[in-house]
Amino acid sequence: MFGRRAAPVTWKALIFTALVLVLLMSAVAGLCGWWAWRHMAAQVTLRHQPALVRLPDSLAVQAEVSRAVRVKVDQVLPVSVPIDEHVSIPFPDPVPVKVHVETQVPVSIDVPFEHVFAIDQTIDLDTTVRTKVLGFSVNVPIRGKVPLKAQVPVKLVVPVRHTLPVSLDVPAQVTLTEPIRAHVQTTVKAQIPIRESLSLPLTEPLQATLRFPRQEVNVALVHTEVLLPFDAITVAPTSGWASLVPERMRPWAPRAVRALPPGMAASAASALERLDLLEVRP
Repeated sequence: MFGRRAAPVTWKALIFTALVLVLLMSAVAGLCGWWAWRHMAAQVTLRHQPALVRLPDSLAVQAEVSRAVRVKVDQVLPVSVPIDEHVSIPFPDPVPVKVHVETQVPVSIDVPFEHVFAIDQTIDLDTTVRTKVLGFSVNVPIRGKVPLKAQVPVKLVVPVRHTLPVSLDVPAQVTLTEPIRAHVQTTVKAQIPIRESLSLPLTEPLQATLRFPRQEVNVALVHTEVLLPFDAITVAPTSGWASLVPERMRPWAPRAVRALPPGMAASAASALERLDLLEVRP
């Protein structure tokens, strides 16, 4: 009258259905947990935390300077310039010089001389004249004054043959039609004072090394947010609970947070120890 009656549900079917549901829920939960473990992270906020930063002895850096560097130079530079050149020096203008000449000039001339000498004077005579008187040689003394008036013409040619020494020291102007060619081989040494303020643009990056006098520096973290990926940490009981673990299970006793990125392990350890929930070892 009411149709066919349904088959009764047995306890085996209920158990099988429950197991299937549990397995499905476990699979979904495991998949969600695996996704969260791989793609999510815990965020820890630290405020006003002291920290000790250890610096290396030296740090190689590369710096770019956008503005010109001003350098003040105040020193004397010794300069040594070697010169080995053939130079040509033109002189377009007259060159004033002082001429000093010492030489000998031969003179060979004939000087004509023609003159009439007028003689008008009295000659004192005091001499002895030898003469013959009547065939006899006689010395006749003559003493007296003899007036003499005459015109004596003289016509001569005087030859001059002589070498004259000449010494001259006179100013003069010399015009050089050809340039002077000279070989200059010397070294010029000088002291050049430099007192300037130079502006040097730096177009290339600078390779520098920073040296720190103190290797450890105390700093304060005002506000720091630490991201802890779930796949980078493990959670274990604190040291107080570790004593309750049997000796044979000690390898699974309190374990440390696994390797974190540099700089995160110390912050994570400090935060978790302050929460007093975990024991964290770097």
